[in-house]
Amino acid sequence: MNVLITGMNGTVAPVVADVFRTQGYDVTAWDRSVVSTTDLALMEAFIDRVQPDLLLHIGMGSAEFAETLARLSFERNIPFLFTSTASVYADHQQGPHDPFVAPEAEDEYGLYKRTCERLIQAVNPNAYIVRIGWQIGQAAGSNNMIDYLERHAASGEIPASANWYPSCAFLEDTADTLYTLITSKTPGLYLANGNRDHSFFDIATALNTLHGSKWQITEDNSMTRDDRMTDSRVIIRPISERLSFVH
Repeated sequence: MNVLITGMNGTVAPVVADVFRTQGYDVTAWDRSVVSTTDLALMEAFIDRVQPDLLLHIGMGSAEFAETLARLSFERNIPFLFTSTASVYADHQQGPHDPFVAPEAEDEYGLYKRTCERLIQAVNPNAYIVRIGWQIGQAAGSNNMIDYLERHAASGEIPASANWYPSCAFLEDTADTLYTLITSKTPGLYLANGNRDHSFFDIATALNTLHGSKWQITEDNSMTRDDRMTDSRVIIRPISERLSFVH
């Protein structure tokens, strides 16, 4: 079994690839320096040569690239998964969001992901679209929550709102969920969030404890938002199983 994955230089894809390898899959990375994302003939030839059993589009790239991958997968009967984001919801949309809430984000990133979703659904009715939240790594080194905390710690105190409830999960748990969805669930839109009850202040404080209390976390409630997503069909390990929260 072979899985083709985009975004292998990013945050999520390498962890997803590790999960597939442990399940006995061969992993092929989409190398954009070799296979252009704008050359249709080259893209088709690459997919036909690799003959993947699954295709996961986790990387960035144009919305047209996402659309083309979805269409080529559909034409070849290859299960296709696209990772979207909780950022598709606008600032005025307060969560928890379920799969029936229509996203309304108009900022550049949120609109980009919304456009990708729309184009994919138009050409591939069998696509898996999975909205994920802010990822928590075991260490800095990629675009995850630990990197955010490290960057802000370099300037001193880290402000964290007790009135902001982000969608988030540990990278390993998101990867496990993506594997489970595309290998055992029916196609469709799914929401994957491991944070049920905790504010960003709670999470940052718990991460600080986990990492040896090396940061100075201060409560700053200037931001009030609920970005949590909820989907009863999705089983993802809650962050409370990896972090110790003080109640």
